[in-house]
Amino acid sequence: MKTLFISTLFLLSLCSWAQDERLDEKIDQITYDWDLEADKLSNYSGLQQLCTDEAYRGKILHLLNEIHHYDSVLYDVLVKLSKKSKDKEIKKTLKDIKKFEEEYDTKSFVHFMNEECKAMREIERESEVTSNDVGINSYSGQVYILETELFKYVKHVTARVDKIRLHVHHLSKHYN
Repeated sequence: MKTLFISTLFLLSLCSWAQDERLDEKIDQITYDWDLEADKLSNYSGLQQLCTDEAYRGKILHLLNEIHHYDSVLYDVLVKLSKKSKDKEIKKTLKDIKKFEEEYDTKSFVHFMNEECKAMREIERESEVTSNDVGINSYSGQVYILETELFKYVKHVTARVDKIRLHVHHLSKHYN
């Protein structure tokens, strides 16, 4: 009986925030959207686009804000649920959302990307001088170093976003 009540509460919570859309479906969609953009952002040309194309930068920031918004909605739903259930998956999800919000908030993303854009502009400014160099001081070496940092950061953000989505899938299956 208690499980039925919690299942019903979970489903109502997922659906109650919007008439036409379930929270788990929205999280799926924005996670998919992020995964597509993360592939682009993980290399030098994606960074160049982010740094130089204001519309693209706005699109990425809007997507990140959406991710954080729906994670916050999910967090609020799960806090309420955790008071009625001792489900470990709820606790794990809350912990992962909190960690994501603390370590990879939009402000941190913007700061990191600003630093990467500064480094990219410096590499481009020095490209004539460094194009004939060899090793890490060469143009291609500097691009490689920057791409490596960028790839790691985007990979960490993506891993957190995907992990939360997996929790939502598990909870949806468990409480459906």
